[in-house]
Amino acid sequence: MPNPFCKPVCPAPRQRASAPGLLRLILLVGKLLILGWLANIPAVIAQAQPTVIISGEVSATVRKNIVQHLGLGSEHCQTSDRRRSVLLENADEKIRQALQALGYYHASWSSALSSSDQCWTMTIEVIPGTATTLGRVQVEIDGDARNDPAFTRLLETSLPKTGEQLNHGHYEVFKQSLQKLALQRGYAESRFTRQQLQVGLERQRADILLSFNSGPRYHFGSVNFEQAVFDDAFLAQFLPFSATTPFHASLLSQFQQSLLNSRYFDQVIVTQQTPDREKQQIPVQVVLTPGPRYSTSLGVGIATDTGPRGSVGFRNNRANQKGHRYGADAQLSRVKSTVSLEYQIPLQQPDTEFVTFKTGWEEEDTDSANSETWFVGAAHSRSLDNGWIRTLDLVYQVESFKVGSDRNSTELVVPGIGLQKTQADNPAYPYTGWRTRFSLRGAAESLGSDLSFLQLQGSGKYILPLLGGRVLGRLEGGLSLMSNFEEMPTSFRFFAGGDNSVRGYDYEELGPMNDRGEVVGGRHLLAASLEYDYPVYKDYALAVFYDVGNAFDNSSFTLKRSFGVGLRWRSPLGPIRLDLAFPDTSEQAFRIHLSMGPDL
Repeated sequence: MPNPFCKPVCPAPRQRASAPGLLRLILLVGKLLILGWLANIPAVIAQAQPTVIISGEVSATVRKNIVQHLGLGSEHCQTSDRRRSVLLENADEKIRQALQALGYYHASWSSALSSSDQCWTMTIEVIPGTATTLGRVQVEIDGDARNDPAFTRLLETSLPKTGEQLNHGHYEVFKQSLQKLALQRGYAESRFTRQQLQVGLERQRADILLSFNSGPRYHFGSVNFEQAVFDDAFLAQFLPFSATTPFHASLLSQFQQSLLNSRYFDQVIVTQQTPDREKQQIPVQVVLTPGPRYSTSLGVGIATDTGPRGSVGFRNNRANQKGHRYGADAQLSRVKSTVSLEYQIPLQQPDTEFVTFKTGWEEEDTDSANSETWFVGAAHSRSLDNGWIRTLDLVYQVESFKVGSDRNSTELVVPGIGLQKTQADNPAYPYTGWRTRFSLRGAAESLGSDLSFLQLQGSGKYILPLLGGRVLGRLEGGLSLMSNFEEMPTSFRFFAGGDNSVRGYDYEELGPMNDRGEVVGGRHLLAASLEYDYPVYKDYALAVFYDVGNAFDNSSFTLKRSFGVGLRWRSPLGPIRLDLAFPDTSEQAFRIHLSMGPDL
């Protein structure tokens, strides 16, 4: 019916698509999809590779070498008949090379190609025969390397031996090892004067005859630093060699690592230059990209021991051209707050030895005691060759404290020595590792202190893998020798309890008590812990633990115990631990502990 509101130019009414037309559209789309799938089948087949079947009494090494020599990895199932014929014609030479490389000079074989609808296969039947063995093995070394123990060790450990099966690959690897060792140790003129591998086909024996002239061993030459930040004399202190030191590439790697460990530079490139044949020296080029001069830090955290806490820090990473540093740090929490300033001077070995001058203020307020301390001191730290870090320090401090109902104030001059070492397979989350610390400190009235004492502390933590999880063991102890303990400031008294002590008890809740039942701390400390955690989902793990320990004044003391379960999360900010701990005796049925920080 025409539309009465439309002029002749209006379009005709739209017709609904009929069912047969819709069906034809669906069939057309389906046909196109099927054709597209079929079109892709040849491409899929083309990506498939032919197989090689090797039969006969040959080892897996021989089979692998034949396959590698044939080089069929680049061929595909759609290879033409002509191409396959060429491959079969060339196969004999490649099989011969593969067998002779492993000492089989009297082998025989047959090869054939077979095809199927899907692909094609090369079949090889091998009769290896008797392998050629080594007879005379003679290596002559002339030049300075003749008396170099490193070359003697190489000959003892890597030189093919008489009676062994001939292996051309081992022969070439040994020659390369000889050349590589020479270059690493500064024999810049080294060369082979004879290289012979004589194979006797009839007697099935092979002789190795090598002559190697190392020439003179070069020494380190001049070291050129490309940088505009530090004195070259300061950078030269990082050098583990001098101009009289025989060249060795490992010393360059050690030098580069020392510069990186100093944290002065973002990038360090150390390269050896063209050898100077007249001076018999190898110059060294060092390109240094300094890191940022200033750095700041801002942190927030929370733990059961301290509650919410915040910290801020500032560093000048290079105060002058001699590598001096200084910085300031502040930390604030409801339990412990500190402010400190320090100035650090690198010494003869700048990456491992330095002196630090430090001063600051510290306040601690717990349920057991509170104290305020002002201090100034100096420390000499050095990394020893065995990996231990030794610290010698001298601190002058004035501490006002209240413990129990007693108040006091002391001035102390405290010298001390400390040793510590840490090893781990993964610093962020170790499965195997340990940390050990020891310190000895004391004071004497004859040296200007208000009291005399001697104190020894030690701690260790060990981590071992077990059944897919980790076992974490911790041991801590302390011993004090003195007569008038009542005058001992709280910073030198021992307490137990808290996130990193005997969980299930409050921070520094455990220790000897006075007549009023107030915890006043002890002369000695003993605490231990055993824990097992097991990963359950991604970065989460469940843990069970058992803690024991206490602070005490004499040999007879009561150990407090706690046990519990925990949740571990390897967060982007570091490991976070949440523990539910049950003490053996306490007014509280259980205690929740929250802490964060590295395991070691």
